[in-house]
Amino acid sequence: MKSVMYHYVRPETNRQPNYYYLDADDFRNQLDYFEREFGFVTKDDFLSVVRGESDSGNLPSGVVLTFDDGFRDHYETVYPELQKRGLWGIFYVPVGPYKTGNLLDVHRTHVLLGEVSGAKLLEYARDIITEEMIPHKRRDEFHKQTYKNQDDTEATKRVKRILNYFISDEYQTKVLDEMTKRAKYNPVAVSEFYMTRDELKEMHANDMIVGGHTKSHPVLSKLSSENQRTQIVASFDYLDNAVGGLSERTFCYPYGKSHSFDGDTVSILNDINCEWCFKVESADITINDIADRPQALPRYDCTDFPHGGASGSIGSSG
Repeated sequence: MKSVMYHYVRPETNRQPNYYYLDADDFRNQLDYFEREFGFVTKDDFLSVVRGESDSGNLPSGVVLTFDDGFRDHYETVYPELQKRGLWGIFYVPVGPYKTGNLLDVHRTHVLLGEVSGAKLLEYARDIITEEMIPHKRRDEFHKQTYKNQDDTEATKRVKRILNYFISDEYQTKVLDEMTKRAKYNPVAVSEFYMTRDELKEMHANDMIVGGHTKSHPVLSKLSSENQRTQIVASFDYLDNAVGGLSERTFCYPYGKSHSFDGDTVSILNDINCEWCFKVESADITINDIADRPQALPRYDCTDFPHGGASGSIGSSG
């Protein structure tokens, strides 16, 4: 059984961010490919397995589709395509924008990368970020990786790593504000970027699964146990209210690699009765994963398969 992760999926458009997205035609072609090569796991079969209700002890064969970050793309492009094909998907939604009316910092970064070259933003970052903004344990690595010559694609990756990993969370918004000011760019409105509450409720009512993805999309392993709990519980509480009662309790880790969560994260998810959770790892889900690691099920990126290549100004995922 394979789970596959998507982010931006759209037809060619002027909508921000334009630095990376999967073209809608490529998405359709990839769904065709999955149907031919693997088939799709039904929602009932998937839930039966992750809930331990399957008698066979064997996993169903096929693909499970997941979509991160609650983008408008998912309601306007993905959801209609899944309905047309009789498919279902899992949509992981960070709830901060609904509470603050602002884009998440991770998505503000994406917007900037669509407007300004990675090399220019890296130059801004070098100028803005001071030593106090980097925790002591990351400073050596920061200096080694940041101050070396890079092409624009590598610079783009470096900018994202600096903002998401190296600097302390308390400085991330401040640094982004200054970068945005220097770029002379006004970000897009929340209403143009994310799905609405009503759209989430509609999708949930029509066989889609809505899952937690924190409040502000932090690297959870950087936070205290208390702050991790706040991020996770706030996510579930908001979504439960928005859709009129979640039918399933599922979560995926922001950024998703194994370093992005820790034992505290898993304990919190178990404590609040999260049924399963995804990380990012290019591997099939096995029976052992379901039995022993339900809070760390592996997920492929769509770029791991044919037709999953990026369109836009930078050909690498977010």
